[in-house]
Amino acid sequence: MNEIGLIGLGNIGGGMCKRLLDRGIAVVGFDVSSEAANAAAELGAKIEPSPGAVAQRVDVVVTSLPNPAIVRDVYLGSGGLVAKARRGSTLIETSTIDPHTIRHVAEAAAAAGVDILDVALSGEPPQAILGELVFQVGGADDLIDRHLDLLQVLAKKINRTGGIGTAKTVKLVNNLMSLGNVAVAAEAFVLGVKCGMEPKRLYDILSVSGGRSAHFISGFQKVIEGEYRASFKTSLALKDINLILDLAKEEHYAVQLAPVIASLYRNAVEQGLGEDNFTSVVKGYEATAGIQVGTSR
Repeated sequence: MNEIGLIGLGNIGGGMCKRLLDRGIAVVGFDVSSEAANAAAELGAKIEPSPGAVAQRVDVVVTSLPNPAIVRDVYLGSGGLVAKARRGSTLIETSTIDPHTIRHVAEAAAAAGVDILDVALSGEPPQAILGELVFQVGGADDLIDRHLDLLQVLAKKINRTGGIGTAKTVKLVNNLMSLGNVAVAAEAFVLGVKCGMEPKRLYDILSVSGGRSAHFISGFQKVIEGEYRASFKTSLALKDINLILDLAKEEHYAVQLAPVIASLYRNAVEQGLGEDNFTSVVKGYEATAGIQVGTSR
């Protein structure tokens, strides 16, 4: 690993950039945000003026981008990664997008003699910096093996999911579970407090009970402290649940709970909570119940 390209130097991409540099791996990067690009440059990354310019310099490019439309533009646009990547190089796509988009990208890349790995990640910026992300990886086993050293620098656990598109599928169905867990926990927790339970005592009991989830344990301690600083923004939760609804529609699968979950996060965003942590769905239930479960801040 001489140099790795990195497109998208924001929260997760910036964390991966620092991780690579800390391990002595040179990074050639790009971000539309001058602030993100400058922060990466201060860490020691070399910054190029476009994704295509990055692809022309390296044999492996990792992308961490906001949504499917931007992924399509970066990969398939004029002067994008597929057009400019070296023949025989590998593009590793880690964004939260739908499986149809990554399959379309992979088809175009294959026609250009470029390999694609479909990666979905779990974790937050601190885990990215420490190389403690969890990767779901879709693609040919021999291609995964070829890049295993790089993947293991960035992730503490790597799950092989199958062909291209499978990692994005796992990510979206896992996010449906996670967003549903938090929404149900919010409804239940506010009900418990409405019935007279003291919030801290209720949290202590529920956090060791059968209905608990990882997000309840990590997130609702902060809820009762009135802390909604985002580790995962409500606006991103809404983006993901909309991707899930789109995927279900494309697959002619009649989801029943997902539209309800989507409405809760949509309402939270419309109430101005998009930049808060996705546990902010609690606030809608607080308003309905006429109570507050957390300390005011």
